[in-house]
Amino acid sequence: MNKINIINGLIDEQKKIILTIEDSILRYKNASDLDENDSSDPEDFSHQDEAKDMQLRYEQMLIQTKNNLEFLELCKSKNCVSIENGSLIETENLYLFIGISLPQFELNNKKVISITEQAPVFNSIKEKSLGEKITIGSTENTILAIS
Repeated sequence: MNKINIINGLIDEQKKIILTIEDSILRYKNASDLDENDSSDPEDFSHQDEAKDMQLRYEQMLIQTKNNLEFLELCKSKNCVSIENGSLIETENLYLFIGISLPQFELNNKKVISITEQAPVFNSIKEKSLGEKITIGSTENTILAIS
């Protein structure tokens, strides 16, 4: 298992999310920047307030997403021997990263799933070690490596 390659895959997915959020911020910023002379309908100004609120929400999401990106960069050099924040677990069917939540994707013909420590499944796997079975979804997997 090459932890750096897998985390680089997670970083690529995180960067895609950042670009999507930045695009949303720009759209809502443009929608909230309505010139008073452009409309005579008071409802347009109400939509302007809603767009500004959404812009601010996406800006907060962007901060968190960039923090997650920094966390992933730090995890490249972190070597874990137990299941904890920043660890990567390899099973016969998947890689499971603990620390952030991203949509599932495939790398090296295995699923890559990432979860946070707040995910319900984390409590059922956190005490497990090499060779033990873990259940992710409806599939039982054997832990082959933890790094």
